[in-house]
Amino acid sequence: MSEDIDVQIEKKETELSVFLQCMEELKNEFIKETIHFASEWYKKTAKEYVTKYPEVTLSLKEPQIAQMKTQVNRLISDTEHTVQAELGNSALWWHQKLRLYESIELYLQIADNYPEILDRAVRHVLGRLGLILEEYRFNVSANSEAGSYKEFWFEKTGGEASVSVPSYPHMLKWSLEMQQTIQKYHTQYTKAMPLYGEIQKFKEEKKKQEAIDRWDSI
Repeated sequence: MSEDIDVQIEKKETELSVFLQCMEELKNEFIKETIHFASEWYKKTAKEYVTKYPEVTLSLKEPQIAQMKTQVNRLISDTEHTVQAELGNSALWWHQKLRLYESIELYLQIADNYPEILDRAVRHVLGRLGLILEEYRFNVSANSEAGSYKEFWFEKTGGEASVSVPSYPHMLKWSLEMQQTIQKYHTQYTKAMPLYGEIQKFKEEKKKQEAIDRWDSI
């Protein structure tokens, strides 16, 4: 009986490994696409705020504008590091931290409603621009400072010992490539998760069989 279960476990784990490998490739693809998306978004959004609040822009001296542009360009050049640090978190990706009791809709995307687990991470990446906009007083608060007429570019995390994390708060549309990649990841996830559940059931059955065999042998 135990040998039959071992065969089933091995067979199912071989099937699962194919899904996990594909999901890893899709994760890396999504990170690459997000790097490109965020880099362009930083550049475009910085210009939008320069024109959105012309009175702020015109109040800045030329050295301040030059310094701000330097900071934005540095942010753009660091995009890969920023995205890797945020989206490289294994807790975001089921295939890197397999778990049984998770929603089958964890990576489901409906229209422009993206999977929250990843949408939050992308917004954290984009929120880094808010730190610069706040420094130059473009009516943005990215450090949990509440104030009249300010846009709150931060998210409170961590429960009682909460910390503020810069986060883009407005409507957001991912690139088509990002959306398509996560749709593919969701498809793989919905096939892999039940398979992982079957493997755990077989392993639990094996433990029960070993326990009764041990009981009967003494």
